[in-house]
Amino acid sequence: MELEDGHDLGLDATPLCCNGEMGGEDDEDGGREYTCSSCGTELIVSSNGLVFDVRP
Repeated sequence: MELEDGHDLGLDATPLCCNGEMGGEDDEDGGREYTCSSCGTELIVSSNGLVFDVRP
């Protein structure tokens, strides 16, 4: 499934990109920021678990 703004990912899921798990860390707003180590795509998840932004 391709993630877009507004999708409900949750805060305990680990998204996949380029056939591997994206590394994640907590942000200052209570959400999570994930980054793909292969392509550099960033996935921002808000504190309510919704996808806030996808930066290719």
